[in-house]
Amino acid sequence: MRRYDVAVIGAGPAGIMAAITASQTGSKVALIEKNPQIGRKLLATGNGRCNLTNKFVTVERYHGANPNFIQTVLRRLDQYATMEFFENLGLVLKEEDNGRMFPRTNQASSVVEVLKHSLSEHNVDILLDAQVKSIDKPSAWKISLIDGRIIEAGKLVIATGGRASHYLGSTGDGLYWAQKMGHSITPIYQALVPIETVETWPQEVQGTKVEAKVWATSGNKTISEETGDLLFTRFGVSGLAVMAQARRIAPVLHTSQVLIHIDLFPEMTDEHLHKTVSRVLAISGRLSVEDSLIGLLPNSLIPVILRFAKTDGRKLAAKVSKIEQLDIVKTLKDLTLTVSKLRPLKEAYVTAGGLVIEEINPESLESKLIQGLYFAGEIIDVDGDSGGFNLQWAWSSGYVAGMSAQCDLCDQSRSSDNL
Repeated sequence: MRRYDVAVIGAGPAGIMAAITASQTGSKVALIEKNPQIGRKLLATGNGRCNLTNKFVTVERYHGANPNFIQTVLRRLDQYATMEFFENLGLVLKEEDNGRMFPRTNQASSVVEVLKHSLSEHNVDILLDAQVKSIDKPSAWKISLIDGRIIEAGKLVIATGGRASHYLGSTGDGLYWAQKMGHSITPIYQALVPIETVETWPQEVQGTKVEAKVWATSGNKTISEETGDLLFTRFGVSGLAVMAQARRIAPVLHTSQVLIHIDLFPEMTDEHLHKTVSRVLAISGRLSVEDSLIGLLPNSLIPVILRFAKTDGRKLAAKVSKIEQLDIVKTLKDLTLTVSKLRPLKEAYVTAGGLVIEEINPESLESKLIQGLYFAGEIIDVDGDSGGFNLQWAWSSGYVAGMSAQCDLCDQSRSSDNL
């Protein structure tokens, strides 16, 4: 049996940060990971480049738990402190659009490597291929692994993620253990995930990527709206402008029909777009309508747009009536799809829902039900927008949980010294 001051289960970003923080004053820390390597989810973020935070982090960019809970955690380690933390590890950062921060190397592996060095410098024991079988607390925490190893620790941090990205190891184990120990869990659903549609025509244009405004409606109510990349796929639509709306669509979809509306020219008013279409058709008067639009739209989308606008693509551009032009404009400004379902949790980047925050102390992230138990990261009912916000939550919550476990041990040590 190995004995530690603090055991951290889950070597994702939150767990790694918790382990580094907990070990800073000499506490003996174990980092337990069921995968053969640490930071697998980090390696996949930002298309393999690791969008590790955002300069414009605000509580409004987060969902799930109440803002006060989120703010209490974020202010303990904000985005600037996070950037300084990584710079002090030797990682050079760069800023891209909308405040997104990346390693200058453009490689997520650089982030993982500097974190590995920090773990090593702080003498954190990393246990890989360590699948947890059971967790008990007769006096100290007792963590039994499937391979027979047993870990004993004074404090326990669970940072196992949610149920998104199963292929990276987030299968909801920590939620199971927390629930078994008496914690409540809110409904779990996909927060960042592509969307399947009833209509099959996206298959015709799969792989086509556009910049668009996308909004979701149920009845006469707008559920959400985003502007950005949209990707047509064999099953429907993807891209950040779509995936960012999944968390708002999910709870509505169970009871109502949801429509996705696509504005392919969000920078233009209807009138401006009509003038543009009219001018393009006039310039290409001797060409077919289909050929005349090659400078306005991706080739693959032209037949789809004309079909929905009920315009014969073989007609000469000069012969297109004003009513037909208006129909083309209307289609370009509101191309509509019906949501059939979200792609499965295993394909989601982030989980919405998680541990009920009323049972967790926001100042320490310690369980209010069980002393010496802490939580960090996606396992808590907090999820952020795309753009580095979810990783910032991981760093901040990991820091708070690790620091709290460390300080509690320091307090215990001081109390013993005074006896």
